[in-house]
Amino acid sequence: MRMPPGTFAVDPEPSGPPYVLDESSGFLVESGPSGTIVLHPGDGPGLEAHPDIAMRRGYCCGMDGEWGPNLVCTCGAVIATVYSDCYQVQEIRLQPGAVERCD
Repeated sequence: MRMPPGTFAVDPEPSGPPYVLDESSGFLVESGPSGTIVLHPGDGPGLEAHPDIAMRRGYCCGMDGEWGPNLVCTCGAVIATVYSDCYQVQEIRLQPGAVERCD
């Protein structure tokens, strides 16, 4: 787990797809949105799996987020990606353009 329960962080780096070739290293790198809000995987009450089964892609233990946001709000808006498969860091990333902070 990257974040303790009840905490969050804003990641300034690009996160998730699309993946683009980094010319200097020759590796594919994430070029998705910057500013995603990172949560503990248990801190997404009310979020539901994407209705399109293709977006719920994963391997043996959970969803991998490789195709993009895979969680929706109860209203149906696509707002987050859960990374819950065994080979990766477990976290939820809220899409910066889909949520707003309320104090």
